[in-house]
Amino acid sequence: MTSHSVRLDKERCVGCTTCIKTCPTQAIRVKKGKARIMENRCIDCGECIKVCPTYAKIARTKSLDMIKEFRYPVAVVSPALYGQFPAGTDINLIFSGLKEMGFKRVVDVARGAEYLSKFINEYMDEHPDIRPVISSGCPTVTRLITVRFPELAENVIPINQPMEIMAKLVRERMEREGYPKEEIGIFYIAPCTAEVTSGRRPIGFGERVIDGSISISDVFWPLFNIVKGLKKPTDRPQAGAVGLRWACVGGEAKMVDKKYSSLAVDGLGHLIEVLESLSIGRLQGIDFIEGRACSGGCVGGVLTIENAYVAKEIIRQACRNNQQVPFNKLEEGYHWRDFRWKQGLEYRSALLLDAKPEVAMLKMEAVNDILKKLPGMDCGACGAPNCRALAEDIVQDEADQMDCIFVFREKVTSLAEDMIK
Repeated sequence: MTSHSVRLDKERCVGCTTCIKTCPTQAIRVKKGKARIMENRCIDCGECIKVCPTYAKIARTKSLDMIKEFRYPVAVVSPALYGQFPAGTDINLIFSGLKEMGFKRVVDVARGAEYLSKFINEYMDEHPDIRPVISSGCPTVTRLITVRFPELAENVIPINQPMEIMAKLVRERMEREGYPKEEIGIFYIAPCTAEVTSGRRPIGFGERVIDGSISISDVFWPLFNIVKGLKKPTDRPQAGAVGLRWACVGGEAKMVDKKYSSLAVDGLGHLIEVLESLSIGRLQGIDFIEGRACSGGCVGGVLTIENAYVAKEIIRQACRNNQQVPFNKLEEGYHWRDFRWKQGLEYRSALLLDAKPEVAMLKMEAVNDILKKLPGMDCGACGAPNCRALAEDIVQDEADQMDCIFVFREKVTSLAEDMIK
């Protein structure tokens, strides 16, 4: 079974081609009236889910009922969840509400973000030769680099995401306390499909620490109904403003040591432009890049329900809460190497025409020859995102020149004239 979280509902798909224009890795084709997701190119960004007019693109997540399969279910909560509640809602009430839903423990990913803030500065101090370093906090960005910008793989910080850090810490803690390993179930309350995929197939981690991911949109309404009936929280704050800010773009870059220059970018289009500039050596004088695929940051994830700008303001107000745990209260003894990837990034050769360079060069020449015969309209009517993608598909024997309506019309016109003559 595929580990991707973005799936296609063929019954709903009408082959409208809306999705093919938004995919950053050209992972979608429309064939025989239905969209098809190319598994080796998909990075689970969820852009196709956002634009599909018939809701044919869906997210594959776990049901809330799955927590019943474990005696000690644990909720690992993205701080983006707090931005879905009305401004002023006590975060500790949200924790209490999750326990009312059946979770035995609730862990704040914002605390993991605070750990990672510390680790990033440690890593940059130890690796002055790697500049700029690129955050690994957004799995969509990391997967985008493996597909489209493999030359930048060494710039990515090889440290686990905040949710992986907290999942690992809470599992180790509970096992030390005597809880049976097989009875502990750790569930991530996720804002986006890429993080759901990371829970299922960790980047560089080597092993899963999440038993399942539940979308914020599935959790919110039952949780909201519980929270509005609670008067007094039973939980204590776990993280401060430093971690909470990670839910919004710029929160991570803000914690980089002031001796380093940083750049925060959100939105896949803007992010790709920055990575392209970096790839060709045009981006100078930047030490750290925070990339967030979703507009606004995690609060703009496809599995959230609140407007990203509204959620961002709610998070900003929450950061002013003086009762949150100070950043300097992190547990001592942890170093970035304790959460280092067990393996490096693997380049996914999905965009290569062939694994053998000499064959790839011949195919590239064939692509360029075919391109000269195509109209260059990039209309998408053929089911490919642009003419070049169609030419590549033709070379790979996955399409035909007659799939282009302009080439087809010209051929039909020519045949008709021949018949008249």
